[in-house]
Amino acid sequence: MTESLSRNRPVLVASSVETLLLIGAFIAGTSTLLNDQFPLTQTWMAALLSSHLSLAILSGLGAVLLFALTYLSERRDLFYLGLATVLAVGIAAAGGLAFYSTYNYDFSYLMALSFVIAIIPASGCLALSI
Repeated sequence: MTESLSRNRPVLVASSVETLLLIGAFIAGTSTLLNDQFPLTQTWMAALLSSHLSLAILSGLGAVLLFALTYLSERRDLFYLGLATVLAVGIAAAGGLAFYSTYNYDFSYLMALSFVIAIIPASGCLALSI
């Protein structure tokens, strides 16, 4: 019993941080989408976009770490949730890169939807590792 708790503690911490990063990236991205004009013309727009990009990069690294920790936890349910998180964050990254190269807002909506989808399995890892 205590061994399973100690193996799930890193998943608990990583999923908590990842959920907060994903929520922050989603909020910053939504603020960027609603307030910025592309191409950027003012400094506050660049600061808002920079905060979104920073949180998105950190959530990508966090998703990979969460996936590795769920794999090491040897629990199949956590592994599948970690896999779903890293795949959704990867789709969000692809949508974001496509948006910044084309300014096609459909890719921005794909990115936002993928961030919302990624929040669900990340918070599921949090709930199951308690």
